[in-house]
Amino acid sequence: MTSEYKYKFIYHIILVVFLIITSGCAKNIATGERQLVILSPEEEKNIGAREHPNIIKSFGGIYHDQELKEYVSNLGNKIALNSEMPDIRWTFTILDNPLVNAFALPGGYIYVTRGLLSLANDESEIASVLGHEIAHVTARHTAQRHAKSTLSNVGLDILSIVVGQPIITNATNVGLQGVLSAFSRSEELEADKLGIRYIIKSKYDPYGSYRFLNRLNELTKISSKNDGDIISSIFATHPKTTDRMKASKGYINNSSANIINRDVFLNAIDGMIYGNNSQHGIVKNNNFYHLELNFSFNTPSNYKIKNNNNNVIAFNKNKEVIVIFDGLLNKEKLSLLEIAESNYLRSNITAYEEVTIDNKNAILFKENRLIRYEGSEYNRKTYLINWTNDRVWRFSILLKPQSKTDYENQADKIARSIHELSEDEKILGRPKFISIYKTKKGDTASKLANQMALEKNKLKILQIMNGLNMDSEEILPEGTLLKIIVN
Repeated sequence: MTSEYKYKFIYHIILVVFLIITSGCAKNIATGERQLVILSPEEEKNIGAREHPNIIKSFGGIYHDQELKEYVSNLGNKIALNSEMPDIRWTFTILDNPLVNAFALPGGYIYVTRGLLSLANDESEIASVLGHEIAHVTARHTAQRHAKSTLSNVGLDILSIVVGQPIITNATNVGLQGVLSAFSRSEELEADKLGIRYIIKSKYDPYGSYRFLNRLNELTKISSKNDGDIISSIFATHPKTTDRMKASKGYINNSSANIINRDVFLNAIDGMIYGNNSQHGIVKNNNFYHLELNFSFNTPSNYKIKNNNNNVIAFNKNKEVIVIFDGLLNKEKLSLLEIAESNYLRSNITAYEEVTIDNKNAILFKENRLIRYEGSEYNRKTYLINWTNDRVWRFSILLKPQSKTDYENQADKIARSIHELSEDEKILGRPKFISIYKTKKGDTASKLANQMALEKNKLKILQIMNGLNMDSEEILPEGTLLKIIVN
């Protein structure tokens, strides 16, 4: 390619990009500003409709409480009616997920989790969350991000053609994925500002936004990095909560809106599941319980356990040993050896052994090769256990080469500990619930914290969940409604 031709080519590409930008720019009805959007409103609706089932599947399914669903939907639609898009079909979904999270898809799809509802303390706080997510839709942030991504890819194509160095293109792509993977700081703050506008129009106390963000900030302080029962890492992509708190106060201008509806909200979430749902299994004291499927197994106290949608993973501190539990359906009534050979290949299987676990047929075997998991190499040992209803439970034990024999023995004990639930374990395996308690004469936060069915941070979580900004020994006003976590 000659120098003159190259410059002409670049000129025409830049012209094409300029035409795309000018044709795609439109005034946003919510912000009043011109923004680059290539997707049409109909295309946005199609994206939301297409991804809606995937979101539900990825986040634990829908939380099935019809009254609570109607409560959140009615509240959300009330706020949406005071947005710039009152006529689209808004869809509000409660996800059966313990993490504190909320997000939106284009086309009017709004999601809040059980975990977020458990953190909120009144209706105006939930209104502020819904208003924020509605604002992401009305401000067309997803469509704008799509347009930026499209133009960025055009630029990358130019770079690849002109420079002729794909390695540079790949490096730039990595950077773009990081930038475009979440809403920008300015978009989040803009959604806060618009959301407060909507809740003020809906007559809700705009300080609900500040109170919820403050509670989120307090919860973040006591949440460990791997504390999956409390807060979602997705909030790490948002601006600092303290920054949003300061900004939210600045958006409120002597508003007379004052609906809080604390008692109404608390009664709506009374009896809501807190933490993991028994439908997905429960982890308590490093034991895993599954009520619906009637089994439990034990892990050492120094192991971490992750209860995922499709498996349960237990591992020690440095991941010298990792135990992955999941299951297979055996509708074909294959023998356990046939299942092993079809899934792992006969030529790879060594050290095959038939065993009995909880009075059920089982096999274990090793493989004559190393496997890679999370970037490291491991030896793999597998247990397959015949269970009821054509289910086969599987424990995949990953051991780093040269690992201690003790680690293998620990992992074997985990696999061999699986058993049907006893009557006492059926009680232990029940999920936790939120119970609304009316304070009595002489109640203190310290006293009520003893009723919290939590393993740690009982007092602090009680105070945060209920917005108690007082000394733990101070007498609470009699007749106050509070959230208590019970088993």
